[in-house]
Amino acid sequence: MELAPDLGLGDSSLRRYLDGEFGSLKNELRRLLGSCPLFQRRYGLSLDEMRALTAQRVQFTLGLPLLKRAFQEQIEKTKGYVSRSLVIGEALCTADMATGVKCGIIYWLFGGAIRNLGSPEHVTKWLQPLQEQKYTGMFAMTERGHGSNVRGIRTRATFDLAAQEFVIDTPCEDAQKMYIGNAMHGHYAAVFAQLVIHGKSQGPHCFIVPVRDESGSLYPGVTAVDMMYKEGLHGVDNGILIFDKVRIPRENLLDRFGSVAPDGQYHSPIQNKSSRFNAMLAALTPSRLAVTFQALSAMKIGLTVAIRYSHSRRQFGPKAEGEVKIMEHQTQALRLMPHLATALALTFTGRYAGALLDEGVFQGKELANSRSLQALVAGLKAYSTWQNVACLQDCRECTGGMGYMMENRISDLKCDTDVFVTFEGDNVVMLQVVARELLSQYTKQRKDRPLSGLLQNWAASTGDKLRTSFLAFHTDAVGNLTFLLKAVNFRERVLQRSLVARIYYKVMTKKEDFFRAWNSCLHHATSLSLAHTHRVTLEQFSLAVRGCADPEDQLLLMKFCLLYGTKLVFQERAWYLEHKYLTPGDSVKIRNQLLDLCDSVKDAALRVTAAFGIPRTHLHAPIAGVPSARAPWAFYPAPRL
Repeated sequence: MELAPDLGLGDSSLRRYLDGEFGSLKNELRRLLGSCPLFQRRYGLSLDEMRALTAQRVQFTLGLPLLKRAFQEQIEKTKGYVSRSLVIGEALCTADMATGVKCGIIYWLFGGAIRNLGSPEHVTKWLQPLQEQKYTGMFAMTERGHGSNVRGIRTRATFDLAAQEFVIDTPCEDAQKMYIGNAMHGHYAAVFAQLVIHGKSQGPHCFIVPVRDESGSLYPGVTAVDMMYKEGLHGVDNGILIFDKVRIPRENLLDRFGSVAPDGQYHSPIQNKSSRFNAMLAALTPSRLAVTFQALSAMKIGLTVAIRYSHSRRQFGPKAEGEVKIMEHQTQALRLMPHLATALALTFTGRYAGALLDEGVFQGKELANSRSLQALVAGLKAYSTWQNVACLQDCRECTGGMGYMMENRISDLKCDTDVFVTFEGDNVVMLQVVARELLSQYTKQRKDRPLSGLLQNWAASTGDKLRTSFLAFHTDAVGNLTFLLKAVNFRERVLQRSLVARIYYKVMTKKEDFFRAWNSCLHHATSLSLAHTHRVTLEQFSLAVRGCADPEDQLLLMKFCLLYGTKLVFQERAWYLEHKYLTPGDSVKIRNQLLDLCDSVKDAALRVTAAFGIPRTHLHAPIAGVPSARAPWAFYPAPRL
């Protein structure tokens, strides 16, 4: 009888708290994928072999009863389905990033387009066979000439009244659909194109376009060009799609926000073309949040390996005592512990955003009317993916030459997740989404008296600064969570107020057009967006600490929350000094506090990474069923919890 591998999952109150409401589902998926030989690490495979392996993994994964149930809940929009899907996505990416991303293309992007942009009839027709793996799909939005500017896409869908069909056409090279995942194997594509009726465009809409038949042969008029080798995600087949007057039935228009009647009349519940376009993109918000969870899975793996390695590898030390663990070196803890604190902050904030999405869907609220939620998700996507890149680089360096070895996954993850900073929206563009919403909120709050509003905001932020600066004279003030929360709040408010003032001056006084005024303030706008995201993540982390029932876990999480808040203030200390929010002495205290907190949590970090619940088989591929002697830190024994 073959014994199941020891996955090292165990159980603890901290793990249950980090896993949240859907912890049992997440643990079951860890067990299923962690014990599946198909997910053992493979090396030296060709591009075709990598893609074939990923296809096998996707087929296995989507065939799991657990996944089928979850997909059915998405179809029925069962309460909590967004959060449940996000948890599943993180677990899949922990097992294999290419598998998680490709499942995301099929589930979140293609399936999500049908579910969120289509009618109930579309859902019935397309999602059930997708769940049963009778076909696979892809998502075709990005074009060669238009990536982030979806409004300007040039692919056309012209309505033929006599034939009751749409003609999908790629009119020029810039209109070619690029970076399309599953392009070389998918059967149908959710294609964004300009809807043209009687020569007039109604703006971008989404259409289901057949690409391949059951045998895998391309339909007439469809060209798929393999984009071949990329930096990472070699198991995901990206390609270019070109359409030469491909005809599809009128019913293949996903018509929740816009439909075409048999007589050629266009109808939409949203009359304004710009508002309609925003509503369509808003419906895809959950897929953007999924990227945060994918990035988080990579951070957790990298930190688990790097921290365990740092507690087993020894180097230098007092002559009389011999070498010490490299985690004892100040710079090692300083480089890794803030990333671990950030991973915890993103864990709780991502869960919070998922719950808000679930609440909106379950209560029938349109995401288009939740601009603040869209902004939150956009900010989280940008912040988390940049943090992931920085985290994995530090993990690689902190594990020395061993971190460069593919078997320890860090180098692999660096290549696989680097693209996260640009897909599902370029990060700088995402931050502009956040800044525009913050400007809009400010304008709505003070639309009657803009000058009075500016003065009130200035007075409030100045008063807050004076009160907090007074507290800073006390020795322990900067170490207080209240101080840190006030600091990040103050920074966001000042940046928001000053950006409004700059835009107002350029547009109203200097008579600049809005684009030029906005473009001259982009650095300011992105700083505000990150400040907003920092404030929200610290607040959600502090609320999570407060809500932790276990006293020991709560104490541990509080240390990491303080570390996270200290990191946020420390990295912007020049700004705080410029605005006289901190004195030079306060700045020194913040720096010393950062060093002290990193030192105080470095041993507890093992407990936190154990609570991430990553199966041992996902940290390193077994060789002939036993751990590699070259990578003992991947199996560094977790402390008793």
